[in-house]
Amino acid sequence: MDYPTLIKKQHESFIKFIYASVMVKEEDVRHKLNDIALFKYRHMVWVMQDAVNKNAKFNMDFDYDEIAKIKVKEEDELIEVLKDDLNQNIALYEGIDEPTINRLRSDDEFFLEEMNFFDVEGEITAFDEHKELPGIELDEESKTALVFFLMEETFKEYELITIYSYLKVHTNIAVASCAFTDLAYDSIYHLKRFADLAAQMGVLTLPRPIPHEKYENIGIVEFLKENIEEEMDAEKQCLILAEKIGDKYLKDFLLFISRQEVYHGELLQRALEALKNS
Repeated sequence: MDYPTLIKKQHESFIKFIYASVMVKEEDVRHKLNDIALFKYRHMVWVMQDAVNKNAKFNMDFDYDEIAKIKVKEEDELIEVLKDDLNQNIALYEGIDEPTINRLRSDDEFFLEEMNFFDVEGEITAFDEHKELPGIELDEESKTALVFFLMEETFKEYELITIYSYLKVHTNIAVASCAFTDLAYDSIYHLKRFADLAAQMGVLTLPRPIPHEKYENIGIVEFLKENIEEEMDAEKQCLILAEKIGDKYLKDFLLFISRQEVYHGELLQRALEALKNS
């Protein structure tokens, strides 16, 4: 079985669907696209775990040009791109009779059928750089700070999803694996919320593959120590921006995120202790 290609395609699907879910306006479609994205993430991790169990090598690269196909101007075009993505995945499963792939096939075939009933007709404004949030007035300094923060944080959260997912399937320590799972899901949530704000402002940016040395053959104990410090720094960045932002909702949102970053440090500490004691 070609595990690297299967993982790459699930990875690309996850990215396309999670970003697409903030690009459309219809709430029902947004929710369903987000649901599919979360399943595609699980698909990716399941295939990664199977690959590890079979001692098959793989990386977390993806084809940026493939991801960039979602940069379209109309919502109906976007849905066609996503349907084509699912068809590409289904074609890869042909001739494979194996529990994980059978699950992926069944899921993707249903998602594809469900998407035939999506009713979308709006224009996509996620990339047009209008730099305004609906119903929220920001001064230029706050607006500039928020745009910079969102562009930085969406990439950072994607990077963390990648690293935590890779580490999760490469550890046999239950406490560490659970911590990496929780951290990955929190990073998916953060990515979704930051990307949503960025899309509303027309400054959505797509991720690019991260260097292999970020996750392959890393000194995991040292990595965890460094990331504990980075989570504390992320908390500070949220607090700093919260003080600059004049809008109460955005300030409360940033404080909410900052408190989550503190708990991420706790999860990383638990993983660190478990690995030290193994």
